[in-house]
Amino acid sequence: MEEPKEKRKISDKLKDRYRLVILNENTLENVYHAILSRLNFMVWIGLIGVFLVAIGIVLVSFTPLREYIPGYPDGDIRWVYMQNALQVDSLEHQINMKDQYINNIQTILRGNETQSYINNSDTIPLLSNVNFEQTDFDSVLRIQIDEEERYNISTSSIPVENKFEINKLHFYCPLNGSLTNLFDASGNHYGIDIASNLNEPILSVLDGTVVLAGWTLEAGYVIEVQHKNNLLSIYKHNSQLLKKMGDRVTAGEALAIIGNTGEYTTGPHLHFELWHDGKPLNPKDYIVF
Repeated sequence: MEEPKEKRKISDKLKDRYRLVILNENTLENVYHAILSRLNFMVWIGLIGVFLVAIGIVLVSFTPLREYIPGYPDGDIRWVYMQNALQVDSLEHQINMKDQYINNIQTILRGNETQSYINNSDTIPLLSNVNFEQTDFDSVLRIQIDEEERYNISTSSIPVENKFEINKLHFYCPLNGSLTNLFDASGNHYGIDIASNLNEPILSVLDGTVVLAGWTLEAGYVIEVQHKNNLLSIYKHNSQLLKKMGDRVTAGEALAIIGNTGEYTTGPHLHFELWHDGKPLNPKDYIVF
């Protein structure tokens, strides 16, 4: 009887060496041979697998081949995503501007100063710790620049900003008629009342933009025009409005028709107000009625 073979350990089997020989079939010449073991073969197979996986990750991450992976968005879809994100951001900005616009109208009606639509928040850190003492280098540099710019025509004269003077503006008379009630800030009457014939047009006193055109319980049909230099003109108790909010108007252009609307009215007339920097002005000081 044959004696049973002893069982070998797996580690010993992995270390068994084998010869791989490639022969020329015609001449039986040894073309190539290699000595391998099971352990070496497994290591080489693992390294090749890791190398192939690394190449696949690089191709998917940094080449357009990733677009062919099921479920991965292609370039067109990503472009649409980006455009939608930009449009959402733009819409949010427009909504904020509209809210600020409404707040400014309410502020104007209360006689306060308006705020800008643009948020000019300064992100530059405060320079409270900066040393502004002059040094020898500053003096030398200043002398050099003065010498270079001495004959420079562009810096020889600096334009002076023109100061706004309301007295030099030419206001159109909003309505020809007789004054029935004058300006009285102490009595909360911030304008003048002008009585005239029915169906007379109400004219804009300056070029500007209509910022309010609607109905209020106290003043009836009201229209307000924002002019340059933070001037605002208000026209109340109209029977009909000829312009809508956002319209550009020129001086002398018809805005509305004289009327008798609203609770605070005693007959067909125009209540006209003129505001500058959130403060009421006496229209008689600037307009000839």
